Amino acid sequence: MSEQTPGNGREILKVVLVTGPSGAGRSTTINALEDMGFEAIDNMPLTLLPRLLAGPPMTRHLALGVDVRNRDFSTDGLIEVVNIIARETAFACALVYLDCSRDVLQRRFSETRRRHPLSPDDSPLTGIDRELAILASLRERADILIDTSDLTPHDLRAELRSWFMTEPDEGMA
Repeated sequence: MSEQTPGNGREILKVVLVTGPSGAGRSTTINALEDMGFEAIDNMPLTLLPRLLAGPPMTRHLALGVDVRNRDFSTDGLIEVVNIIARETAFACALVYLDCSRDVLQRRFSETRRRHPLSPDDSPLTGIDRELAILASLRERADILIDTSDLTPHDLRAELRSWFMTEPDEGMA
């Protein structure tokens, strides 16, 4: 995913927005991208993104984790942010959607004994189904779709390296 600006030879900086259902691996993805040299922020409210991009010049690629727990989260809002970045900034933008089967998500919540953020008083499956319905349009809009159902954290990191590393042993910094 390395690109250069025509004429000046400088690399275009990327903004990678990572989303998907809770339990699909967003935190692992954000951490892996940070290990590859990205500036990484998880659970940042979308309304703060314009200020972040307008702030001091970025010197590294940016990875942002976005999920339904953010106070200003909306699928339409996230899609609009992706479109604005692509249309009105000098950054390349990619929406990464981490997919996962509902059975695997349910097993992951059962194994960790964590409550699902959308059903703290119900079964995790209720929250999983709610979240998958909310996120359906983001899944359809994603530039990169990664199904984590059968991936270990190590496998997920390898998949991310295949998408975002410019050299085998070099990050995108």
